Amino acid sequence: MKGMAIGMAAVMRRFLTPSVNERYPDRKKVLPPRSRMSFELPRNEVGDVNCKSCGLCAKNCPDNAITIESVKREDGPGRVLTHFVIDLGVCMYCGLCVENCPSDGIRFTGNFEGSTPTREGTVLVLEYNPQPVVPTPQAEPSATVSGALSPPDLTGVSTQASGGDAVRQVGDRAPDTVAAAEAEGGETS
Repeated sequence: MKGMAIGMAAVMRRFLTPSVNERYPDRKKVLPPRSRMSFELPRNEVGDVNCKSCGLCAKNCPDNAITIESVKREDGPGRVLTHFVIDLGVCMYCGLCVENCPSDGIRFTGNFEGSTPTREGTVLVLEYNPQPVVPTPQAEPSATVSGALSPPDLTGVSTQASGGDAVRQVGDRAPDTVAAAEAEGGETS
């Protein structure tokens, strides 16, 4: 009986003390400026992204989480960024991409609202040019490198605005992939 009284006293003390919560999502916590939660492509005064499509971030990524798509610039030397893809499910947020970028083309943000119920939802597509310039046709490489990451299938994605860049989260699998899986008798979801 004495043990029950001690237990109930502890419960009542906890019951009468004010609760400690952040009242999320009504009040969002302000994070420090050096928070490593997500990424963005910063823009200059004109509105263009700072990324020069040099690929140093992708080369320095130890997890191969970054894929850059670019086309050759028609009006001079260099390249034009079309898509910048980061697989946040693979990324370990080490910061090597941000540190090694010579043009301040990528930086961390404090956007912590990136939860998703699917693995495909962790792919973050930072899109600079929604209608990519059609590159001149080039010969396909004859051999593929084993173990190389291929860019994600971006068909069937939804677009939402975020910080000036269009951010696309991968949704359901492409219809042709679903049809092929059903034809083979596999799962479709």
